[in-house]
Amino acid sequence: MKCSAGVIAERGGLTSHAAIIARELNIPAVVGAAHATKLLATGDPLLLSGDRGEVYRLVEGEALPAFAPESQRPRLPLSPPPLGTQLLVNLSQPNSIARAAQLPVDGVGLLRSELMLSELLSSGTLADWLAGPRREVLRERLVDLVSQFAAAFAPRPVFYRSTDWRAGEFAQLFPESSPSHLGRGRGTYRYLEDPAWFELELGALGQVLAAGFQNVHLLLPFVRSLEEFCFVRDRVQQLPMRRQGLLQLWIVAEVPSVLYLLPDYVKAGVQGIAIGSNDLMQLLLGVDRDGDFRETPLNVTHPAFLAALKQLIEQAQQLGIPCSFCGQAVVEDPSLVERLVNWGISALSVEPDAVESTYWALARPNSGYCWRRPGDRWGETPPYNLGLNQPQGGEDGRIYGGGDRGGETGTSGRGHSHRFGAGAPGTNPGSGSQSAGAE
Repeated sequence: MKCSAGVIAERGGLTSHAAIIARELNIPAVVGAAHATKLLATGDPLLLSGDRGEVYRLVEGEALPAFAPESQRPRLPLSPPPLGTQLLVNLSQPNSIARAAQLPVDGVGLLRSELMLSELLSSGTLADWLAGPRREVLRERLVDLVSQFAAAFAPRPVFYRSTDWRAGEFAQLFPESSPSHLGRGRGTYRYLEDPAWFELELGALGQVLAAGFQNVHLLLPFVRSLEEFCFVRDRVQQLPMRRQGLLQLWIVAEVPSVLYLLPDYVKAGVQGIAIGSNDLMQLLLGVDRDGDFRETPLNVTHPAFLAALKQLIEQAQQLGIPCSFCGQAVVEDPSLVERLVNWGISALSVEPDAVESTYWALARPNSGYCWRRPGDRWGETPPYNLGLNQPQGGEDGRIYGGGDRGGETGTSGRGHSHRFGAGAPGTNPGSGSQSAGAE
């Protein structure tokens, strides 16, 4: 995927992992393109618009002017105004580090470990990797990858989300598992069922901390019950660096039971929550985050979803713990940003290409939240002056040309287009074949 100029998928939605990786890698993608493999043939020159969710077959020999997305990338002002709500970035790919580390963010709010390791684990089962000498190779690679993110963002925090294996996307790792992505293999339950992998993860994190990267913290995914959390907590407590007060232990608030169990989780040792909006919405509303969203639309303004967000944020405040928000919802509906801030959210964590639009949503004039709140337990890291240029675009300060908002036909939401199969001889199709199809 890293070598692709673009991606077309017959299945999937805006929040499927294929779309998430495409956004992070700055690759245009159209998902939910029914019958694409039957309608298109290998070698067809195509024009792909991720913003519009459209794919065009070009006439043989048709030429389009080149488009350089970097030259169109909006820039923040020389001295960005400080924010009262922290802004974090979601990452998984090492080759995104250099670009993301220069963004005006307060750290990594979500490091998706299973996607970070997906290329390495593309062959063999997980049992194969955990047996014999391959286990040591895997551990060393995990230490190296996490260290890269920690070093690039230090002293800003990096929240490492431990693996959340979804059988539908990692079928080769678990050939015996059910294809249901809501199966028992998701999240912390798999750690109880077979702790070998999680013990490897903890050992790797311990090495990263021991090497001096004290900005790494642990985020537990898809926690269903207090028993699951306590099982993991007891193993985390065995890390020497944890006993020294390092390595904060958070959970992803995505299973609806957390709405009723949060006080118990905090009493048991949870130090913060990150709202996983994609899965929380799916489980609350009975929609498929990976399905064709034309058939099962993700409604970010559904009253049940908004009520759940408000309850989690206000509960976290009452319990004295920070609460971040991760997911595509604030990009799909920017008005949600103001709601979250008014309810008291500590931080927003978004994809790299949504950072600038989210920044201005937080810092827009007369918003009333262009400063840090006194006593904010989250905000110990000062704002960063990155020395970027004045933004381009309209008088209202809106960032143009870099939106992640998808069209009506199912897209991963890229802010530019690519022309396939038309690059100059010897060039990378992801650079020389770019077209002028951006909005």
